Order: sequence, then C-alpha cells, then structure tokens
Amino acid sequence: MSYLAITVSTPMLGVYFFVGILLFFFILGRVSPGDGSDLIDWDPSKRVDAKRIAEHEDVEQMLETANRRRRAQGLPELSENEVLSGLQRESDKRG
Repeated sequence: MSYLAITVSTPMLGVYFFVGILLFFFILGRVSPGDGSDLIDWDPSKRVDAKRIAEHEDVEQMLETANRRRRAQGLPELSENEVLSGLQRESDKRG
C-alpha cells in the first residue's frame, strides 16, 4: 500500500490556520442576521446621552465648587448661566 504524504512546513501550517480562522469569521458574519451592533449592544445614541449627562453633572460640580469658594471669600454666588458664559469665553480665547 502506498500512502500519499502531504508535507506542510510549520510556518505554512500557521498561515493556513490563520486564513481558516478568518474565513470562518467572515462566513459567520455573512450568515448571521443583523449588523452586529445588536450582538455587542452598541448604540451610539446612548453614548451621546451619557456624554450630555456627564457634562451637565460636571457643570453642576464646577458651579458648586466655585460658589463654595466664593461664599468663603464673602462674594456673591454665581448662577449656572454665568459659569457657562465664562467657559464659553475661555474656549473662544483658546481657538
């Protein structure tokens, strides 16, 4: 009996394995329903909402800290509009 011997070098075996894995995930992506964002629970609108909430909380914390310092110095407290306009002026100066 004669056996057909296929010799594959070790580096080529790694290449074949890598290509096989890539093909597997490509085919899996093509046959799976949806666009993938539902699999990883990715929703850009949630990210924007979370950013707005965090920015609002940051402004509240800055206002609270500034007013605490101003009360200690005997100065009148700032309103949220005054703090926001000050931040806008500083960002306009920078660029």
